[in-house]
Order: sequence, then C-alpha cells, then structure tokens
Amino acid sequence: MMKLTGTRLCGFLILAIILLVGGSCRKKGASAHDNYVVMVSFDGFRWDYADLYNTPAFDAMARNGVRATRMIPSFPTRTFPNHYTLATGLYPDHHGIINNSFYAPELGGVYRISDRRKVQDPAAYFGEPIWVTAEKQGIRTASYYWVGSEAPVMGTHPTYWKTYDGSIPYMERVDTVIRWLTLPLDERPRLILLYFDEPDHSGHDYGPVHPEMGKVVEYLDEVLAYLRDEIADLEYGDRVNLIVLSDHGMASISPQKYVNLYHHIKPCWVEHITGGSPVSLVDAAAGCADSITRSLSGVEGVMAWKKNEIPARLHYGSSARFPDVLLMADSSWSIGTGGDPSVYTGGTHGYDNAFTQMHTIFYATGPDFRKGYVQPAFPNVDVYGIVARLLELMPARTDGDLSRVSGMFSTPD
Repeated sequence: MMKLTGTRLCGFLILAIILLVGGSCRKKGASAHDNYVVMVSFDGFRWDYADLYNTPAFDAMARNGVRATRMIPSFPTRTFPNHYTLATGLYPDHHGIINNSFYAPELGGVYRISDRRKVQDPAAYFGEPIWVTAEKQGIRTASYYWVGSEAPVMGTHPTYWKTYDGSIPYMERVDTVIRWLTLPLDERPRLILLYFDEPDHSGHDYGPVHPEMGKVVEYLDEVLAYLRDEIADLEYGDRVNLIVLSDHGMASISPQKYVNLYHHIKPCWVEHITGGSPVSLVDAAAGCADSITRSLSGVEGVMAWKKNEIPARLHYGSSARFPDVLLMADSSWSIGTGGDPSVYTGGTHGYDNAFTQMHTIFYATGPDFRKGYVQPAFPNVDVYGIVARLLELMPARTDGDLSRVSGMFSTPD
C-alpha cells in the first residue's frame, strides 16, 4: 500500500481532521494561488519511441522536468486495466478491470470495452479513482475519455466529462482542455485527465518500428507541443503541473509465431474463453483446469497457469472475477482458437510486464517537479500517489509506494 512519511504525512493527517470536523467539502474551483495537474495519456506509447523517432516536444519535457527511464505497466499490459490502474493506484486484480474483456456473471455476462452499457456501469469498477478522491475533498476535476470516468464510480463523475468519441480531432481535445483551464475560478477544474488513442492503433497496424509509426509519433509530438504552448500562454501557466504518460508499450508479431490452442486442448474442456491474444482467461469445464494446463505444458510460445499458481510478481489471479486458468503467449508470440495465423501481423501488447517492450513513458514538468531529473524505472501503481501529492489530497489506500518516486519532486517530503 502507498507509504507516506514525514511532513507530508502530517499534512494529510491535518487535512483528515479538518474533513472529519467540518464534514464533506463543498465542491469548489481553484483559488488564485492553487497549482493544477493536467495528466495526458498517449495510448501505447512505448518507452523508447522518443529515442527511435523525432520528438522535440518530449525531449524538451525531459530537459525541463522529469523523465523516467521507463514506467512499468501492470499485468495484463492492456489499455483498460492499466488506465484504471493509473487512476486508482491499484493492480487490476484489485480494481476489477482484469482485462479488456472478461466474464463477470454479476455484471450480466462479458465486460467488453466496446459495450457502452458495461463501460458505463459503476458496478464494474472497484477502488477509488483520483477524480473521486479530489471531488470528495472539494476539488473540481475533468476527464476527456479516461477509462472509468463515464461511470458514476462511488456515485461520482468528474465535474466535467465526455462520452468516448474517437472521431474528435486531437487538437480540438486540447482546445477543450484549455477552455476548462480558463473557466472562472469557482468553476475551474484543478485536475484534468486527457486521453489519446494513438500511437496504439498504428502500433497494431504497423508494429513499433516502421516509417508510418514514425509519422504518427511525430504528429503526437506536435500535439504535445501545442498543448504545452497553450498552457504556457495562460496567465497562470507556470502553476500547471503537466504529466505525460502511457498505459503500455508494443511488440512486433508475425504469423510464424502462432499457437492454435485447440491443437493442444479440447474445446469441450472450455466453458468460456475471453481476452484474445496474447492473454486469454479461461473458465474451464468442471474438472478440466488440470487438463488444460497439463496439455499446454511445454508447448512452445504459450504458458498456462491455474489461478492459484500464477507467479506472485504478476499480482494477478486473486480477483473474484478471475476464472480458472490464465493463458499467456510468450514474448512476440500469439495465441488463438482460429486456423488462420495470417491475421497476427504488425504489433500487439498484453504480455508479461517484465517484457521491456511492454514498458512505457512518464514525463512531468511544472512547479512541483525537478528540472532535468531522470527517474529510475517504477511501477504505474505509483501514479495515483503522485497526483494526490501534487493536489495535497488525503489518498485512498493503494498498491503504490510514494517513496519510490519521491526524488522527482522539487520539494522534499
């Protein structure tokens, strides 16, 4: 769980006493001297893209603030589990979004990221996302497409939020963020989360190392430059802490590295299989979990574990939503139940989070961050605590540890 030490702990204790004595805070906007947090995710931005491609805006952030050598996603290295981990500081096993799709009888079937009803169902989400923490303590928040923000988690939406529509141009999304930042003080959010779906889509199409990927990454660098310029033009732009990160990386795949699961296990052993490649979750037919794992043992390109045998370092398998068996492809391999391996081209993610090609970025600039600081690699469960510290919030319990990232702040704890 997240650790708090020294004066920061004292400050949080004082805040807790104030909240207990004074009751719940009236929701308010910013004051004339408050700092802000804008957190931006570029989906699927691998940790080394800024080295592979021309990214002057990312490079400038590194010079003027903090750049992590790598940020380590949680397992599985998928979009929805990791964005909700970034929001809550909890491993997917603890916040309930255990994959992009999973079977959950209490939700009425399979949770899928394409199912709007499931995505907007608050019962799907456990834990306390950072916007709920802030809103409960009187701070207005805004979300432009962050995972979980379309559902009233714990009965609370961000003050301002959007239903996902991938057709909205990126620069228009930035303009909306700037409009939020220029609202009157009593309406202005102090925490804004902004999501972009690239370079993930292009990474799937082309793989991580490709001339077309370079073009996409360089365009995203222009988006970042525009956002930074617009923030700098604000009267109080020097009070904005900007965090730029991602959910996971990307690895190349090919049809030559494909395992058809039904060449090794019998379909009648399986009740449900969800998740796809490279991570599949299997509800086994009665008494068949051992048959599945035993039959896949030693098969090149795939690993299989019963839920109570999953390696502890993955922090996975204890959720009540977790089925009987986890199947995971080896790095750069694909798994499936179809007979056509030709679809497995380009790139994908979801692999073991120890695989460095799954690792991602963390950049930060602003008044509360050091300049030119290189942060050693750290897990993404620590991000919730970083934001809570910047906004001086009493945090919920998390799986993070703020001491791992304390060196990035301009003022010590």
